[in-house]
Amino acid sequence: MGKYIAKRLLASLAVMAIVSFMAFAALELIPGNAALIAAGTEGSSSSVASIAAELGLDRGFLDRVLLYYKGILSFDFGVSSYFGESVSTLIGQRLGVTFSLAFLSVMLAFFFSVILGSAAVLGRGKFLDAFSRSVVQIFSSIPSFWLSLLFLILFSSVLHIVNVGDYVPPSVSIRGYLSSIILPVAVLAIGETGPLLRLVRTSMIRARNEDWYRIGKVRGISRMRLVMAYALRYALPGPLTLAGSELAKLLGGTAIVESVFALPGLGRLFLTAVEMRDIPLVEGIVIFVSFLVVLMNLVTDLILFVSNPSMRKAGGIRL
Repeated sequence: MGKYIAKRLLASLAVMAIVSFMAFAALELIPGNAALIAAGTEGSSSSVASIAAELGLDRGFLDRVLLYYKGILSFDFGVSSYFGESVSTLIGQRLGVTFSLAFLSVMLAFFFSVILGSAAVLGRGKFLDAFSRSVVQIFSSIPSFWLSLLFLILFSSVLHIVNVGDYVPPSVSIRGYLSSIILPVAVLAIGETGPLLRLVRTSMIRARNEDWYRIGKVRGISRMRLVMAYALRYALPGPLTLAGSELAKLLGGTAIVESVFALPGLGRLFLTAVEMRDIPLVEGIVIFVSFLVVLMNLVTDLILFVSNPSMRKAGGIRL
């Protein structure tokens, strides 16, 4: 167990080192001057030089690299050239919105995938099975931006059920929070349900072909109990791993939905930072989201390792 964790940690650190350097190099190659943008059109040459010195743009490449990694190790990503606030503060203010949006979306998608997948296996070859496969095809092909606009028009403009753009933190009002986040959660959950449902159905069909399933039928155990109590437990590690991967993906992939529904999350903040060429903020968000993705993948692997006896006997996944 300790050896496996050590190997995964080393692999995660290597990924973080590569991603952080790629982010730094890519932003270095982008044309333009962040100091000029931060100073504005009426900024004097002295103010531009002062901002450039504050951002470290007047130093050599090696000095900027060392300063960059020093900030990462101390969790100090500098000051946003556009907002004028600490990058860490800006990320912290918006992290809760993006994380709750991603987490609730994956949980909702996982719940419906397990329900529909189990029902499809119980009625294999019948209506529920055909319905679940149709859901997979439809949900996997709908673009999130199109579905966001459709939900926005239907539930806000036509039915007037929710007010888009009035985000309410859960600390202020739980009801207001749910009202402001239910539509984007539904949009993201629909997009994630397709792959999860396909995997749940495939894993449970594979479980039904195992010897223990046939032995259970011979012993007179009902099909409902075999599927819900045994096949589902046997089939869950795969969907749980995929759910963890989808959560990690959504932590850095909610920008479009957040923009459509005017949510103050990391994705929308990142689009603003790119538009204004706010290099410290872009670098900070890229590194922080990359860290979250690597952390989620590590946690998912460890959960799978602990819950799967065959992996423990084999010493875990080979890196």
